[in-house]
Formats: sequence, structure tokens, C-alpha cells
Amino acid sequence: MVHLVCGHSGTGKTRRMIEMANNAIDKIHGRMVFLEANNRHIFDLDYRIRYINTKEFGLTNEDEFQGFLCGVIATDYDIEQVYIDGLYKIAKSGKEKLEPVIERLDYLSKTFDVNFIISVNHDIEDIPEGLRDRVIS
Repeated sequence: MVHLVCGHSGTGKTRRMIEMANNAIDKIHGRMVFLEANNRHIFDLDYRIRYINTKEFGLTNEDEFQGFLCGVIATDYDIEQVYIDGLYKIAKSGKEKLEPVIERLDYLSKTFDVNFIISVNHDIEDIPEGLRDRVIS
């Protein structure tokens, strides 16, 4: 499943996702990955969570982002949850590409049994109607 954490910059999305990841690590059976476009929160996460600074890989668009994500999943079939903090920064995309990106992640989620939790810089009202049921309150 693909879930969204919504809110504008400075509303605590990252802190919330870090707490969610740290709380979930003892409850899942597989592995967890946390993607972010910098190293700012590397020491805030439990040591068992694989932290990836996507900026180091020079991703420039949503297609490269999807390929990168496929590579991460392909290297470890035990990945159960992937947290993506700042989708637009990582994938270099915007609101207009949100639905196609979510569709691709849905495919990966169903095919490889991976849950994605993604932060986006929007209020729930700004999310396309078809995606609002994915928002975590």
C-alpha cells in the first residue's frame, strides 16, 4: 500500500515519519528503508533502518527515482517498508506528477509486498481526490 503524510513545510512531517519508522521497526518482520534528500536525520532513526541520502545519487526526475527505488528493492527482497521523506525533492517533480508516481509505487507495492509511506508538501485538500483515502491522519 502507498500512504501519504501531508502538510506544508515546517508542519512536522519529517519528525512524524521518523517516529512512525522508529515505532514500526520492532513490529515488522522484514527490513525498512528511509529515503531523504540529505543527511539531516541520519542519527534520529533506529540503527536497524537503512538510511539513504538520495542526493548522493543525482536523481533528476521521477523516472530515475522509480529506477532507483526498483534497484533498492531488487537488492533486498526482505524490504517491507519504505519511507520517502520529501517526494518532490527526491524525484524532482511536483503535484502534477503525483498520481502517476503513486500508480508506479502501487505496482511495486503489490508486486513486491512493500509498503510505502511518503511525505508531500500539500494539505489534504490539495491532494487529488482519488488519492485522499491514502492520507494518514
